[in-house]
Amino acid sequence: MRGRIASAAIGASVAKSRASAAAGQQAQAAQAQQQQAQQQIEAQQKQIEALQQQPQQPQQEDPTQKLQKYADLKQKGIITEEEFQKLKMDLLSKM
Repeated sequence: MRGRIASAAIGASVAKSRASAAAGQQAQAAQAQQQQAQQQIEAQQKQIEALQQQPQQPQQEDPTQKLQKYADLKQKGIITEEEFQKLKMDLLSKM
């Protein structure tokens, strides 16, 4: 009878040790996963900050397109020849 009790006690101890080891492994895996998620968040935050620090470049219209617009406005009588020449000179001076 003693053998059975001792055997049961050893078996329970082994089972408890295995359960404890499995729980420890699960905790380590969860912690590693959490660290990886945190690293991904930090990397994304750095990317966002880098994008926010880049200067915004305004969309510049092609000078020939602008000149064509001015010519169309002049032809339609919306601007005068004098205004057209002034706009054209301003445009050319920026080049």
